[in-house]
Amino acid sequence: MSSALPIGVERWDREHTWTPVGTEQEVTVSIRRIESVVIGPGAKGLLKVSVGSGENRFVVDAPTERIPPHLRVPNARFVSVVEGRTIVRVDPSGDAWLKIQDLMRAVLNREWVPIGVADMVDDEYDGYIAALYASVRGHATESQIAAQLKSIEVDWMELPLVSKKEKLLCVARQLRALDLPSVDDT
Repeated sequence: MSSALPIGVERWDREHTWTPVGTEQEVTVSIRRIESVVIGPGAKGLLKVSVGSGENRFVVDAPTERIPPHLRVPNARFVSVVEGRTIVRVDPSGDAWLKIQDLMRAVLNREWVPIGVADMVDDEYDGYIAALYASVRGHATESQIAAQLKSIEVDWMELPLVSKKEKLLCVARQLRALDLPSVDDT
């Protein structure tokens, strides 16, 4: 990972978090929001939860303390904050986050596509959406967001070739133009 901070990033550490300029909140790069359903009880202290849908669906044993009591019943639906295949918590702004992910994913998959797999793996770039959202909502400039995209390509994806500056600026412009819901936590 390079030692210089990307433009638009105030603090960045090796634990996959960064603090976008204009915010005080750290954003974990690899988190996603995914629709989830409680299947039923698991082993002691765990609940079986179905996460995602279709080919991307998986089942996890989630610690009960990560699921609010009113959702600890079979067929309870909610939006999980997921890192890898681990439920970190339930997102109270879940529906808004799903809309944010859908809108931003469409731009990233149509315009950015640095590794060229968006047509095969729809959610390939979802792990970057929370950090990009924080920058967009924090009023980062197009240049700052373009630099953030470049840093993702270089520092996280470790790609040998990066997208052209004009392309990154175009993606940043489209992300900033989205009518995104406002949510308090990223």
